Amino acid sequence: MLHVVSLAAVAVVVVLYAVAGVLAVTTGRAVPWQRGYLLRPRLWGSGALLFGAGMALARYGGSVRDLTASDIVFGCSLLMLVSGGVLQYVGRRVGRLRV
Repeated sequence: MLHVVSLAAVAVVVVLYAVAGVLAVTTGRAVPWQRGYLLRPRLWGSGALLFGAGMALARYGGSVRDLTASDIVFGCSLLMLVSGGVLQYVGRRVGRLRV
């Protein structure tokens, strides 16, 4: 049961990240809760897409049975998560932090 709940939770988060990323990349506008904080919404959106794909790949990596393939999948997902986070950070305005 916990496996199904975690799968559903990750799926919801990945879909929300994908929707926010596609909106930012295609239209150049940010989602409403990020509008005042983003300097480059297209860059932030591509980071959101990469981060969401990394989360989905990490979730898939848990079901891979081969140990070597699992290590490769987790390494790639970690690289995607870090790269997406860096792109999202670079796309934000300098000095604008939430308090």
